[in-house]
Amino acid sequence: MKKVLAFTAFIMFVTCGSGFAAALGQDTDCTAGYSIYGGVDAAQAADPGVLLGKMSKGVVFRAQYDDGGYAAGTKHGSGTKAYGTAHDSTAIYFQEVGQDGTIPSLDAADNTSFESNWTAM
Repeated sequence: MKKVLAFTAFIMFVTCGSGFAAALGQDTDCTAGYSIYGGVDAAQAADPGVLLGKMSKGVVFRAQYDDGGYAAGTKHGSGTKAYGTAHDSTAIYFQEVGQDGTIPSLDAADNTSFESNWTAM
């Protein structure tokens, strides 16, 4: 449940155009256990004391976003599948990447990122 809440908070800040999202850049990925910081304005988002959530140990995520929306994916280090979704899709997608695989790059900030080699659930 904590992972879902942290992931939801991350998506909210990506789509709201906060200072946190602006700092990440395009096609951003992270290391395992990444902390998500933010706030209601750019000053709070820049303050490392405002912790919104933290990815579980071994969990990484990748995001692609712009002013119009987002596409995001996540994978657990001991898992073999990457999962993702986008702002304009009700589907959750998965791709078999293997134990040592990473989340594939997301080409667009919408569901077209999941057209190739991803399966809708």
